[in-house]
Amino acid sequence: MFSVVIEQTKAYKYRVVYDPVLDTFNESEQLSLLYARDFPYPYGWLKESGTPPGKHLDVILIADETYALGDKVEVRIIGVFKRADGDHKLVGTLIDHPVEDLSGLEAPVLSALNRLYVKLSEGEGWYGKDEANQVIDDYFERRIM
Repeated sequence: MFSVVIEQTKAYKYRVVYDPVLDTFNESEQLSLLYARDFPYPYGWLKESGTPPGKHLDVILIADETYALGDKVEVRIIGVFKRADGDHKLVGTLIDHPVEDLSGLEAPVLSALNRLYVKLSEGEGWYGKDEANQVIDDYFERRIM
């Protein structure tokens, strides 16, 4: 089990950037991908992995609840979007959510996820829990080294 720190929600038209020195969230001038793609779920980072703008793991949280920026939410990781540039996006659900793998999500949720990344480069795509766990393991192994 992990925790996600909420960094972006559909309520913000512009990309929100975390300032770790001031512990604040500020809107940038860049349009939010979540807003632009009509994506209903919040986004943040895996608390245990570090803090932006430093090294960290990003998480898309499949949850219908309304969150404030900075909220910490316990999650279970069920999948990952692997990007060619290595900036992978984990997919998490609330710990009591019945789905345990990305493949078990309902069609409307999968449709929303597919709206996020419409142009796929070679090697990019959505993967389930096993691949997500490998991404997490690899990340922490590299940090230890």
